[in-house]
Amino acid sequence: MSVATSLPPPSDSGTAPPPMADTWCLDRVSRSLEGLSAKLPCTAALLKFDGLPDVWALPVLLARKPIGLLSRSAARANLQEMVGTAMDPRPLILPHDMPLETVSRMVAERYPRALTYGVITTDPATGHYSGFVPGIDLLRGTLEQFESTLSFLRAAQGDLVQAEKFASLGQLVAGIAHEINTPLGIGLTAATHLTERARGFQGLVDGGGLKRSDLSSFLQTVAEGAEIITANLGRAAELVHSFKQVAADQTSAVRRSFSVGQLIEDLISSLSPRLRKAAQKVQFTCIRDAEMDSFPGPLGQVITNLILNALTHAYDETRRDGMVEIAVESKGGNVIIGIKDDGCGIPPSHLPRIFDPFFTTKRGKGGTGLGLHLVYNIVTQTLGGRIGCTSAVDVGTAFTLILPLTAPDRAQTDRPKDASAEFEALGSDAGRDVGEGDD
Repeated sequence: MSVATSLPPPSDSGTAPPPMADTWCLDRVSRSLEGLSAKLPCTAALLKFDGLPDVWALPVLLARKPIGLLSRSAARANLQEMVGTAMDPRPLILPHDMPLETVSRMVAERYPRALTYGVITTDPATGHYSGFVPGIDLLRGTLEQFESTLSFLRAAQGDLVQAEKFASLGQLVAGIAHEINTPLGIGLTAATHLTERARGFQGLVDGGGLKRSDLSSFLQTVAEGAEIITANLGRAAELVHSFKQVAADQTSAVRRSFSVGQLIEDLISSLSPRLRKAAQKVQFTCIRDAEMDSFPGPLGQVITNLILNALTHAYDETRRDGMVEIAVESKGGNVIIGIKDDGCGIPPSHLPRIFDPFFTTKRGKGGTGLGLHLVYNIVTQTLGGRIGCTSAVDVGTAFTLILPLTAPDRAQTDRPKDASAEFEALGSDAGRDVGEGDD
């Protein structure tokens, strides 16, 4: 009789990831099946198999320790022989407290036969047999484990996407606050200067030494100061108005009618602090404006992300200067928005994955891999539209959005749609001449 040697427990330094706190262990799917004696006749073993129709193999024990497996087919083929001569000499024997995710990885990489015959579990302290996991139960348990982990990851992904939205809004707030400081500071300086001149003028009046030239100089100072204050307060009010509308849209996602061209102009104005620091320019062309009945906040989030994505990914130290072009055109019942850059482009191997969650080439450099995933979800679900991307290395990247002028109800936009056929039908000019760009 051949005796199998127990396999050593896998090292913690292997390829298996560290188990989560709620990870299932092998004993969660283990059965307390009575093991077969090494001297049990095959006819007796077949009777045990008849009572377990879903089990393809059973453990064989010697002094309470597993030494092998007897398969159903081997037992039938050796009716006149003892169990031991029909044993599989290399069963998979594992501690019962081993995480299921580790077991599933081991089985997939080294012991795929365990999905057929099963896994023997032992007590780590004594090495004694503790249970048996049929292959089908191992597979079911592993799938349930993955489903549980997937649910957790989906919830975490939703939280990260929400955080990505507010991170963009936070950058907008910081930029606008810095931008507003400039006109308010100039206005405060002009008002302070006018106060000082007014005190000096009052002194001349009280002292009786006022001359016509003093009056003319004072009036000129007042006029210039008032003009400076008016212009800068007007600029500050314009920034506040743009920011209020953009911030309200992005935080509330309220449906309303709006002009696409005006929305993009407000967005560019709100992003002006960030754009002024960039070596690249942003050019907006409204070929044919359109009035949309949709969600301006989510649309603004999409356009903002695509602009900042281009500035972040399309240009590097070897290619600093450039132009990001935005074009809007209405065709039929759709509005077509093209956003393209003349940057480094996206490698063909990356292009199919740019909308995947957590895919980024800037890992460890501030990239989360959620920007374009968020864009795709908003366009296809909230706005009920399509988004496409083309790119050529060292030529540039172009994103094309095709959005209905009237957004569908959200309940009708749960399922993403393939945009390729519609892009061909519409033949959009926006971004058609450039390859796709940035991840």
